[in-house]
Amino acid sequence: MDSPNHEPRHASIRHIREVASARVQATSLRRVAREIGMSPTGLRKFLDGTEPYTPTLHRLRVWYVRYAATPTDEVAKEEASAALAVLTHDLSPTPRRIAAEGMLDTLARGYEASGRARPAWVAELRAEQPGKPGE
Repeated sequence: MDSPNHEPRHASIRHIREVASARVQATSLRRVAREIGMSPTGLRKFLDGTEPYTPTLHRLRVWYVRYAATPTDEVAKEEASAALAVLTHDLSPTPRRIAAEGMLDTLARGYEASGRARPAWVAELRAEQPGKPGE
């Protein structure tokens, strides 16, 4: 399962793990576990490298988008990817791809309308979307 389609998921998990670890160091394991909605033991295992189950991954992504994405002038690719994953998590693959492509296209138009440069992650995430059936 080391196909290119799986790399962004693992990179996103790695990034969320790094952010969660930094937040635990800044606050406490119990506090961050409470924010995420998981046990301190479960969080410790995640921080130690255990691959999270799908429901836990969803909670981690929701936490990341809600609490951990650092407000800056720029949104990182990992943050945008996590937000897309949260918004489309309950869709089957084809509707998930269609929805993600639509959101990315809308964001691109929004940046163009605002006169701001389109972030590189818009095109990068668009390119990472699984191909249409038959492609």
